[in-house]
Amino acid sequence: MKKYRHLIITFFISLICFLVSPLIYNQPFVKNNIYVNDNDNKLPEQIISDNILLKPEDDNLRIMTLNLLVHYSSWGGTSVNERKDIFFDLVNGYAPDVIGLQEMCNDWYGEIKRNVNSYEFASPLTTAFPQKMTAILYNKNSVELIDSGSIAFSNSVNFKSRRVAWALFKSKTTGEVFCVVNTHLSYLTEAKKEENFFTQTRQVNELYSITEKLYSQYNSPVIIIGDFNTKKRGSYDKSVILAGSYGILNSLYTDAEDIAQNKYNGENLGYKNTLNDHIFIKGYIKIKNLSILSQEAFSSLSDHYPLMADIILKNNP
Repeated sequence: MKKYRHLIITFFISLICFLVSPLIYNQPFVKNNIYVNDNDNKLPEQIISDNILLKPEDDNLRIMTLNLLVHYSSWGGTSVNERKDIFFDLVNGYAPDVIGLQEMCNDWYGEIKRNVNSYEFASPLTTAFPQKMTAILYNKNSVELIDSGSIAFSNSVNFKSRRVAWALFKSKTTGEVFCVVNTHLSYLTEAKKEENFFTQTRQVNELYSITEKLYSQYNSPVIIIGDFNTKKRGSYDKSVILAGSYGILNSLYTDAEDIAQNKYNGENLGYKNTLNDHIFIKGYIKIKNLSILSQEAFSSLSDHYPLMADIILKNNP
């Protein structure tokens, strides 16, 4: 019995965290719709762009994807407490209707839950084992949640991160219904390139099956976003394969970059660079603007820059 004592203790500690954490993270909000730094109630000027700060039209929807980067030092992360204000400035400044988040560890979940008022998570998440690190955050003032779900990839041992989160929404402005699918595919390494590529392509096939089912079931356009760990322009970077399964994804969906009417980026990263993050679409969707928010102000937020699209849902022809 003694050799199982530590397992029993661990189980009960996790259970207590699960039961108590909602009481902690659901404390009343103090200011406005989102966290504001007490020392400066204005957004830093360096993150503002006249071209992409405001939505161009009322019937536009703003979709964003961001890998938050966990706080694990082994993953290259730093304390969430040191980066949280940047994230809240980002959301407050650009006001996306839907955000796909990857690598949302417990620390990130707690800060977002504590400090965000107008945004909610699409699917119930836990702050104890097993937390879902790939999640969807939405603005409840601009869109209505109709349905949602979260599915782990069958061929991945990291079921917390490598998964598909989806949500069906209705725009409160136009009444249009649309689906957002957020994912985080497995990483490709030179050492295990064939094994990793096989894993990633299996995940792409599962992702496609899920999106096809959603597209058919709800008869609505689908926006597929996330960290795909595969780049549009195949090349090598420090012995890591970048091309991956992008070609397969691009044959199944339309890349927003290819059809965007306008494209913007900050000073640190442009479209000539390769990105692991993408926004794909299926169905009748118009991409008004596509923006890589690569301002210097966001460089310490994560090892990824936010990618954002202003879309217009078009009626079926």
